[in-house]
Amino acid sequence: MDLNSLNETDILEAALFLFDRPVTYHELSEIIQKDENEIERYIEEIRDEHIDKNTAYQIINLEDNVVQLKIRDEVAAHLHWPFIKRSDVPRHLLKILSLIAFKEYVLEETVSPSKLIRIFGKPVTQDLDELQTMSLINVTPKGNKKEITVTEDFLNLFKLPHEPKETKIAIQMGLKDYAMSQLQMTD
Repeated sequence: MDLNSLNETDILEAALFLFDRPVTYHELSEIIQKDENEIERYIEEIRDEHIDKNTAYQIINLEDNVVQLKIRDEVAAHLHWPFIKRSDVPRHLLKILSLIAFKEYVLEETVSPSKLIRIFGKPVTQDLDELQTMSLINVTPKGNKKEITVTEDFLNLFKLPHEPKETKIAIQMGLKDYAMSQLQMTD
């Protein structure tokens, strides 16, 4: 492919592929030096092309002028550990995932979707579905509630021990190391 022959949609699609997080139209407009209305038009072109060609990817709108290129659910259902890398887990999902693991192993509390909504202040159903698709959590009915736990794939992905007491210690040590690195950055 001749790089000089790339058009705006090619460049935007490549940018969406490289971002491992949701992207704003403003960020995309800075990449190709076009206004946000044009970005919206290009995004629709890319979205339509993925639908027409039935590709493994889709562009989803997360909120106004925020999009993300993702693997379609029916394709992602076939991809789980060891196919995913830690860097494949978007930052917003890492926050939820780390909270679930912390509560499960360190606080020894059960986590439910309603508890996560109270903590994050927003619905997390789509995020939980995505984490389940990645085989990183299990959501199981417990009476009239649901309980969320991390999976062995989660433990493998983050190289955590499988014995609960050792997992608890590893998570606590990880938090300690993180806290120390944050303190060093502020010095």
